[in-house]
Amino acid sequence: MVVEDNVEALKQCDQAYEEEQMHYVPSELVGCPGNDSEILYHCYLIALQPDFSRGTMPHDILLATRARLEFDDETLTFELDVDRGNLKIRMKYVRHIKLTSEEVLLCQKFQVTLLRLLLDHNQNKLQEALSGLNQNSQRDVFDYLLIPSTGPHENPSIDWTCVSSVLFPQENISDKHMDCCSNRVQGRYVHTVNGLICSCTLQNSLVVTPHDGIMYCTTGILDDLNSNSLLKRKKKWHGITLRFVGEPFLSGQHLFTVQNYLLGCRNQKTKGSRNAPVDLPPELCEVIMSPISSASILSFSYAPSIMHRIESFLIAGNLKRMLVDHCTQNDIIPTIKVVEAITTKNCQENLNLTPLATLGDSFLKCAVSQQLFKRHQNHNIGLLTEDRKKIISNKALCKLGCHKKIPGFIRIDRFDPKTWIIPGDNSRTYTLEKEQLSPSRTIYDRKKRMIEMKTVADVIEALIGVFLCSTSEIAALAFMEWLGIEVDSIYVPYIRPLPANPGEVVDLRFFETLLNQYSFHDASLLVEALTHGSYKRPENPRCYKRLEFLGDAVLDYLITMHLHNEHPNLSSRLLTDLRSASVNNDCYARAAIKAGLHQHILLHDSQHLKPRILAIVKNFKQSSQDSTSGWESEPVIKILADIIESLAGAIYVDSGYDKEVVFQSIKPLLEPLVTPETLKLQPGRELKELCEKENFVKKEEDGKLEVNANGAIYVCGLTAANKKTAEKIASMRILEMLKKNYDAGESHIQPRLSCDIRQVR
Repeated sequence: MVVEDNVEALKQCDQAYEEEQMHYVPSELVGCPGNDSEILYHCYLIALQPDFSRGTMPHDILLATRARLEFDDETLTFELDVDRGNLKIRMKYVRHIKLTSEEVLLCQKFQVTLLRLLLDHNQNKLQEALSGLNQNSQRDVFDYLLIPSTGPHENPSIDWTCVSSVLFPQENISDKHMDCCSNRVQGRYVHTVNGLICSCTLQNSLVVTPHDGIMYCTTGILDDLNSNSLLKRKKKWHGITLRFVGEPFLSGQHLFTVQNYLLGCRNQKTKGSRNAPVDLPPELCEVIMSPISSASILSFSYAPSIMHRIESFLIAGNLKRMLVDHCTQNDIIPTIKVVEAITTKNCQENLNLTPLATLGDSFLKCAVSQQLFKRHQNHNIGLLTEDRKKIISNKALCKLGCHKKIPGFIRIDRFDPKTWIIPGDNSRTYTLEKEQLSPSRTIYDRKKRMIEMKTVADVIEALIGVFLCSTSEIAALAFMEWLGIEVDSIYVPYIRPLPANPGEVVDLRFFETLLNQYSFHDASLLVEALTHGSYKRPENPRCYKRLEFLGDAVLDYLITMHLHNEHPNLSSRLLTDLRSASVNNDCYARAAIKAGLHQHILLHDSQHLKPRILAIVKNFKQSSQDSTSGWESEPVIKILADIIESLAGAIYVDSGYDKEVVFQSIKPLLEPLVTPETLKLQPGRELKELCEKENFVKKEEDGKLEVNANGAIYVCGLTAANKKTAEKIASMRILEMLKKNYDAGESHIQPRLSCDIRQVR
């Protein structure tokens, strides 16, 4: 039944939709810092494990939060696609720690300083960012610490030496001595912009050359390279005359660039010149932080992407727990699947909601179609289709989703590290408002953002897909009912006038063999499935249209689920292409002809139906059975496809709504099913991709489709009954002409014929 508090949401589906929606952030990362002298933190080790072994290797990081984080397992694992390969992130809980207010302030200053410099590559915002660190906040803010780690993975601890590097500019430079240096060469004074400094403090530091504002990570002292060397015979460095002859140069590299490392293969790699070593004269360098290794700095350049992914897991975890509270009974839903369901394509990450939404969409259509078929046993296909549209339209799903606060969880934008908020950074102003998800669960709303109606509907469908993949159809139905969609699995008998002696008009043995030995309990369903709408008899008032309505939805879901299970690692685009190639009228019509079903549409009163069917069959047999060129505009193709769907609907009803029985009975008719290896793109899609690849100009105007292929113009009129079919026919014919008149070169199509206009009729 529809949950009562959702009825109003359904009624409001016709009202104007407000696209501005909330943007949730996890409460676990938010707090209101006070003035406690000692603060309890929950400490997590973020281990950075690269699959490469060249260049600077990153160190581990500690994440300290006020609240304990909730994850599926003790260890959270994911990957980043970084410049040199894959970087595996493994995060696990270590222990709780207590920090004094002074230690917390030092850690905050470290993370704000280092991350602000990494993001900006200048010091313009640094003082503003640090300005409020020692003031008590009167509002909720992002409140966690990112701290360099030292020690073994089993027992990591805070690297206080590295954290204290942020204090370097505040200390008396003249007090920097050489007590730590046993080697006299290492422990010599050198001139810097800061003054005289022991060279040992420069071996691992973050410096800037004030004359050009460029920042570097230093990695050592080059004792064999100084301004007296042959390499610096003119005593100049990039045109600047050096004053202190004989002082060793520093070995360094440019400060790392922070990127979005969640983009997968789309991530732009850093240019090699920025990774090349740089020789730096100390006298031109101003020390900002010391001692801090380049490995620690590199680790923190990954921190924004790491925290963005952790935040997405926490947001998804909050949504999952809200769903589990209402929709399941001890069902296990992987949080990563919920992350996938709330991540749109616009995020450009290596996961998105499309595969789950495709699956959820087909199940939603199937479940609602079955519910309407059972409830309205006297409705024709037109009324059933209209009722279904009202329930599963984007507008209806969006309203129900908004009523359940789903939009706040949706991830719609590509991550931009420049907009990431550093905890403790006061150069960014933002407001976090507490939102009550349930009596026991709170979350925070960061800001309002615009979300399209279709996006919310897609997420609803993807969440249905999550339940299907992770639990069961029953759990998916429970989720739909919680949303406010009235569905159930209760069996309702199909009551209608029965024809006399169905065995006299239908070859039951033929169909039993055809349908993988399925034997109808009620053969009158088979008669209904084969009765054309033109047949009007009091003793048999029903045609196949109602069963087609149900069978269409059932087959769509079964084939989509089959493809999802058989090819779980396919890209969302390829999975969508497989579904489109498997669930369409052409595919079903070919199956009907190959099985000889055209000979068994016995009940009809149309004098044109049989001749048209025979003409189509003749055309099909004379051409390749994989090609249906020339028949797309024939209405009879839809009738042949409808028979496959009505047979599926008849079996579904006769078997007591058993989907597995339907699939096993109909699958032999559809074989061989499309695979990634045998997939052929739809003509419109193939022509579009060809034009994009070869820079052909494709346009549609004045009832014609036109392609300009490097000066050769191909035109085809759009003359079919409907636009979709017309575009398909025109695309197919232009493709045929292109392939005929052009040879494929190594990198592009080479013209063979010089023609101004090629009119395809």
